[in-house]
Amino acid sequence: MPLDQTHSVCCTIEAAFPLHGAHLPRHHGTALYAALCEQPDCGTWLAAADHVAIAPITGRPDADGLLALTPESRLLLRLPPAELPQVLRLAGRRLELAADGARHLLDIGEPRVRLPQPAAELRADLVVFDDVPPAAGAAQSGAPCTAEAFAAAMRRALAALEIAAEPVPGPAGSLALPGRTVPGFGLHIAGLSADNSIHLQEAGLGDHHKLGCGVFVPG
Repeated sequence: MPLDQTHSVCCTIEAAFPLHGAHLPRHHGTALYAALCEQPDCGTWLAAADHVAIAPITGRPDADGLLALTPESRLLLRLPPAELPQVLRLAGRRLELAADGARHLLDIGEPRVRLPQPAAELRADLVVFDDVPPAAGAAQSGAPCTAEAFAAAMRRALAALEIAAEPVPGPAGSLALPGRTVPGFGLHIAGLSADNSIHLQEAGLGDHHKLGCGVFVPG
């Protein structure tokens, strides 16, 4: 289990587990979290943990609307250093993700543990805010929020982190939860200082970080 330490001031670590499997749903945050919560010795802790983020797994989109895993696909968790023993137990386990009537199997390898690395550009596949209302005239849960309402919530969240940046919203998306759907956008932020980059990776943005939302990675 290699430990890379290239940035000295950090209160969060990353555990990146290689994955072996075939395919995943493109939107798999809820199913991934549910599968992790089913793991013995880890699930109860994860369900109660407040300062854990789980990044979306990357892969290659295929013609069937799924993600094909690649040698670079990783299960990436960010958490306080004291909690690391909880997730090390995942090595060697098999996850079974249930989504869209299908089951997807993932075998988890030995993790690389390191500190978050500073990068001038960060991206998040989806950022959501529970308190951002849908667009005017849209009564149903999960209707798209306006870009203006999202941008206002985003600016407030960045100001609370004392990060000055000019984010660029990406495509609209949503997070499906039991009984409701939360709208949001992808986000790309450039021109970050090293300290702000680390701070944003540690803190995330918005809500539902354990479901893959608001988790920033270099790119």
